[in-house]
Amino acid sequence: MAPPVPFSSPPAAGTGRRRGGVPRVNVCCFNDPEMKRRRRVAGYKAYAVNGKVKASLRRGLRWFKRKCSGIFHV
Repeated sequence: MAPPVPFSSPPAAGTGRRRGGVPRVNVCCFNDPEMKRRRRVAGYKAYAVNGKVKASLRRGLRWFKRKCSGIFHV
């Protein structure tokens, strides 16, 4: 059996990471109107995709129910 692998030490100070392993983010991007618009548009697109997936599942379930009722009620 192989010996256990020791855990690596936390990153050294000054590597661009904060405590907890979260990378530093430039704060000015939160105030940039173009970045806000991009995030908003990305949210709209995600919402639209979510709706399309739900509609597709509904259509598929409706098709399945029609097929089953056609088979069992003939």
